[in-house]
Amino acid sequence: MMKHILFLLLLTLPAFSSYTGELVVQVEKVWRIESPNTIKDMTLNGTFLALNGFQEAIQMDVTEGAIFEEDGDEIKVVYHADEFSGVTNITATALVRTSYFFSSPSDPPYSEKSLNSSGLVSYNDQIKSAALSAISGSTKELEAVASLTDWVHEYVKYDLAYWGSPAPANETYLSRGGVCVGYAHLFIAMARAAGFETRFVSGYAFAEEWQPHAWAEVKIDGIWIPVDPTFREFGALDARHIASSYSNDQSGVYDSLVAMGNGFKFNSTVSVRTQETRPFPQQIFAHTVLSDDVLKVVIYNPTQEYVTPTYNLRFPDYILPEETRIIVIPPGDSLEFFYDLDTSELDEGYSHTVPYTLSFQGLLLNDQLVIIKEGEAQEKPASKSSSPCAPAAAILVALLICAVAYKVRR
Repeated sequence: MMKHILFLLLLTLPAFSSYTGELVVQVEKVWRIESPNTIKDMTLNGTFLALNGFQEAIQMDVTEGAIFEEDGDEIKVVYHADEFSGVTNITATALVRTSYFFSSPSDPPYSEKSLNSSGLVSYNDQIKSAALSAISGSTKELEAVASLTDWVHEYVKYDLAYWGSPAPANETYLSRGGVCVGYAHLFIAMARAAGFETRFVSGYAFAEEWQPHAWAEVKIDGIWIPVDPTFREFGALDARHIASSYSNDQSGVYDSLVAMGNGFKFNSTVSVRTQETRPFPQQIFAHTVLSDDVLKVVIYNPTQEYVTPTYNLRFPDYILPEETRIIVIPPGDSLEFFYDLDTSELDEGYSHTVPYTLSFQGLLLNDQLVIIKEGEAQEKPASKSSSPCAPAAAILVALLICAVAYKVRR
């Protein structure tokens, strides 16, 4: 008896163009089986879709003679033939709806502990030390996992040279390079070193096009919560994630074909086609206040559950470096962040319009600040495209009686 297995290599590029809240896609997977000789007692066992609270199969269909079979938290495709020769295709299709609109009713206290880990996600003393350092000061579990996700995203540099590598967590930690598999393996190893139960997720994600992808899930208060360190998302993932299987690590992700005989082979192809998309519902709210070059950002969660959005604030680099991180907002509560804006490169005696973007899942705020730089305006040569601007002492009056030329540094 021979057994062939087909491992799935995962790639996905690390950039979403925008966040999708709900998605309907058609997933089609085709297994092609070839054998020039007659083989006997052939059984195909193929991965297809995972079962979880974030996606549902609206309808499914499979080639006659094959069946869908639930195996734990997975739906697999099984095909059996007493004898087989030649070429055949086994095709499974499903209409799938996904929504990672996550919120948690609780955030348990975190206490330092560790779990055993094996295979490609085993950890050493260095990884354990890094994990405990990353979550140092965290008193709650959601906060600790958010910190671990941020840490792995920042620590590992996306590098296509690692595509096809098994990417053990220990090697990813040393090299600091990898694709989605390396990010997921290192996160799982660190999370287990910190005491969190985890599992490896393989599937597909959209980044310019649909591609194979890997992420993780972590169990908090009895609930499996998705974590994608490649895209820096925790809980509230972009809906363009289709989970196909669960395992300890990537080595457990494969299709198998078992038969009596030799010379047979098989492969599989997957296509995902988007049918419908909807944006994230606005779950949280934000506003900004500028006072003496200090920007205050206030984020409010009016819901009765914890939310974990990926927060991003972007200004021109000369005003403020970009900030991106996962935040945890308690129910009915708010967070405040303060930023000292660097206005040293803005000319004195002028009013400057500075654009910025504040975003997280469900909210995109494109706005601008008007910063009046105190001081004496320097004389500018007249031109057809510009007009003199009043000195700082007369700006408030000038705004009422004439058009003021705004100077914007880009």
